[in-house]
Amino acid sequence: MVKKKINASWYGSSTQVNTEHCSSFKLARKLERLDSECHVILFANPRVEDAAQALKLGETSDKCYHMDNLAKDINLANTPSKINDESQEKRESCVDKTVESDAPFIIKEGAAEIVVLSSKNVFYNPVQEFNRDLSVAVLTLFSEDHNNNISNGRRKQTDKTLEEQPKNSDLAKTLIAGVKYENGLNILEALSASGLRSIRYAKEVPGLNSIVANDISEAAVTSIRANIAHNDVNHLVTASHSDAVLVMYQHRRYQDRFHAVDLDPYGCPSHFLDAAVQCVSDGGVLLVTCTDMAVLCGNTPETCYSKYGSISLKNKACHEMALRILLQCIESHANRYSRYIVPLLSVSADFYIRVFVKIYTSAAICKESISKLSYVYQCVGCETMTLQPLGLCNKIGSKPSQTKFVLPHGPPVDALCQHCGHKHRIGGPIWSGPLHDTDFVVRLSTHIHTSTFGTLRRMEGVLAVISEELNDVPLYYTMDRLCSIVRCQTMSILSVRSAVLNAGYRVSYSHANRMSIKTDAPMYVLWDIVRYWESQNPIKIERRQNVSEAILSKKQTIKVDMTVREDANPESRQLKLVRFQENPLRYWGPGTRSTTCVQENKEEKRIANQGKKKKKRKPDLSPEKQETFKISKQDDKDM
Repeated sequence: MVKKKINASWYGSSTQVNTEHCSSFKLARKLERLDSECHVILFANPRVEDAAQALKLGETSDKCYHMDNLAKDINLANTPSKINDESQEKRESCVDKTVESDAPFIIKEGAAEIVVLSSKNVFYNPVQEFNRDLSVAVLTLFSEDHNNNISNGRRKQTDKTLEEQPKNSDLAKTLIAGVKYENGLNILEALSASGLRSIRYAKEVPGLNSIVANDISEAAVTSIRANIAHNDVNHLVTASHSDAVLVMYQHRRYQDRFHAVDLDPYGCPSHFLDAAVQCVSDGGVLLVTCTDMAVLCGNTPETCYSKYGSISLKNKACHEMALRILLQCIESHANRYSRYIVPLLSVSADFYIRVFVKIYTSAAICKESISKLSYVYQCVGCETMTLQPLGLCNKIGSKPSQTKFVLPHGPPVDALCQHCGHKHRIGGPIWSGPLHDTDFVVRLSTHIHTSTFGTLRRMEGVLAVISEELNDVPLYYTMDRLCSIVRCQTMSILSVRSAVLNAGYRVSYSHANRMSIKTDAPMYVLWDIVRYWESQNPIKIERRQNVSEAILSKKQTIKVDMTVREDANPESRQLKLVRFQENPLRYWGPGTRSTTCVQENKEEKRIANQGKKKKKRKPDLSPEKQETFKISKQDDKDM
């Protein structure tokens, strides 16, 4: 018999087993409904007769599958020759399939390589390469700023003149990726999985001191350690096997804090945020990803409130609203510790959102948070949105303490919408301050061309659109939706933008939607543009129903000029950049949650849900009983 080594990763172990025991493992695969203790016995006794003896001795608890039924179903008392009544070719084919499904393979991304022992062991999503590329670029700029600040601080403490010291740009060029710097960044990746992100940081971000790659799964940590050694970054990256929240709480002391904390969970990150805002150093950066977009985009507003402390609304601007709900949630957690956030970059991409925020400490500036948060009133008819700030800040002087806080009057809308006469829904609170640091985004757009990112073209396009956004205008509308509300055909995006500019207002795209109209023009201006367009392209009278009739019947208040202007076409559109990504892969998305088990011998989801939707069988009744059943059923209807 040929003895090939296969990886028994099916039961979460790297133990090497011989093919002569393949039949035992095939048998075990048929017993996936057994609980964890039965699995332990089977895999601790690879020979069938040993497993049968262990089961007869009753080495399992009462919670296990009934031993009598087990012996009856699979006949473990039989000899191996009776159970494994297969040819040599079938046994070898079983081994080959096992090797093929669990064979190690290498994933290359950026400058990193990770060795995955089995596709079932550690979660990896190739669609999020854009996420990781963007994170590397942001941390590279942040590292340069951090080291420049240290250099400037040292320069002030010496008697040397500024001319004798190296310039900031010269210092930045001396930083080398992969080299440990004593005063460099300390980074925590709280949910590391395979360690790919941490290894990329170590090999691509210059000016680092240490990286902690943490995961609660023992199998994931084993993979992280192997990948650290494979990429030769032991001097920078340390694997940690612990709960993410516990690790962050253990680094709350000032001298133990991290300069950067990366949170990339599967789903909602809210239960990590309280610890995260405390373990980031003053002026440090927090990187957060959310993949529960159904919750953030208005499908379940009650769930959104329980997780993020904000009510989501379903509308065309839901992806930007998701970003603002997340920023509000982070700000709320930070304010409890006299800290506040300054967003560097906020991105909605594919099936997730990603924010990069700096965290500072100041009790005085924390009070200004009420002016950065707002409730959203949305009309249920025409979907017009109106913001209600939680508070107003009137600056009396240049110092933060010279500020007068005023509670606003409300509500900002009438009982019925002034445009269509319908009622309003209330959502929020959301972050109504800037989503990005425009200067940082411009620097980032320049920096990405100095590196070879796999998603460079997409990064270039998205950052170009973000740099063109109106940063002081929350939320947006889409022209196709506005035209759909009044039931008219959609006008071209350049015509709409030109009409807004000709009316004396500003307009831009949003990176979250290719048909977006982000403008500081009042809503009546947009409806006047729609009314003018409908007058040039009239719809049938019978199509005017309810909301459309209410809007189109009103008179125009401004003179609409839809002459196309040159500045209506943004530079990113003229250069034909990749501004809005098409579906990157077939069946793309967040994927399924990692099957790496935190608890030993956890059943797979498909097994746990087996027979969940199985229809109940009708009782087998005799003809007499069926007739009685029909009569009783008819009596129930009559009653």
